[in-house]
Amino acid sequence: MPDFTHLPLPVLAAVFAVGAMLVWYAGRKLARYADEIAQRTGIGQATIGVLLLGAITSLPEISTTTVATLSGNPDMAINNMLGGIAFQVVVIALADLFVGKQALTNMVPGPRTILNALVSIVLLSLAAIGVMLGDWSLPGGVGFFPVLIAVTYIVCIRQLSREVAVEGWVPAKEADVERSELERLSTSNPRLMMLTAAMGLLILIGGTLVTLSAEGIADQTGTGTGLVGLTLLAFATSLPELSTAIAAVKLRRAELAIGDILGGNMFDVVLILLIDILDQGEPVLRQVDDSSMTAALLGVLLTTLVLIGLIERRDKYALRMGYDSIAILIVYSAGIAAIVAN
Repeated sequence: MPDFTHLPLPVLAAVFAVGAMLVWYAGRKLARYADEIAQRTGIGQATIGVLLLGAITSLPEISTTTVATLSGNPDMAINNMLGGIAFQVVVIALADLFVGKQALTNMVPGPRTILNALVSIVLLSLAAIGVMLGDWSLPGGVGFFPVLIAVTYIVCIRQLSREVAVEGWVPAKEADVERSELERLSTSNPRLMMLTAAMGLLILIGGTLVTLSAEGIADQTGTGTGLVGLTLLAFATSLPELSTAIAAVKLRRAELAIGDILGGNMFDVVLILLIDILDQGEPVLRQVDDSSMTAALLGVLLTTLVLIGLIERRDKYALRMGYDSIAILIVYSAGIAAIVAN
């Protein structure tokens, strides 16, 4: 992975802009392709959002996490990943701006997205507990909690893919969502998969460029440990999710948008196991400080606010955003300020 920190600041800004444009273009296309795949397979928007969009938009995190760990900075990889998860929940609030006079969480028709939020909360809670307890080594050098997180993720995804998982609760009031009727793509299934993979590759390339240039900008401006650097890097790693979520919202596919964010967050927590496998030292959750636990708990709190909006289903909004989205922005700002002040 190239080191961009030595490049001049104008060059870094240009690289950031190019990477952002690649991600934005690919994210818009990917949301359209994912919606088509959901319609052809009958799998559902929430599941496609979790399994397909969530994994693809996490490609930059996989790349940067691997590089940071192999460079001897597993603690930085953990901190950046957990901080990015919290910001990605903020993406839901930002996507709410593009809905108009309606709360985004009120547009979700069924309970599957609620289950996705609960799984995300469970995985983040396990990560926070692992940091708090210091984790324990298993044969092979990996920690107990990363393995537990990965197993929990697999079990939950398997259950969420079954229809029986959503039969226990039905909303009292169905969501009133005006869906935009899109012209169905005439491309063949193999070509659709190839186009989806191509957009995933563009997101990987653009997202990596954005992340590396953002790290260089933060380093050269001296804001790497401050609020500006933290928000810039969080925005950089979350740009794929932001692009696909906004595109999905404009298509009136709320489940796809929220499923993308929650699916990416669930997948990102599992990356702790990858970091633990790549690192040759003691369990990684034993190497990090309290800021990692704070970031994980902040992610839990923000996801809980999304969950409240999904369950309450009151279409209350102000400033073109639902009340839950406004609460997410306030809590995130307070949480980041507390982490930086500490």
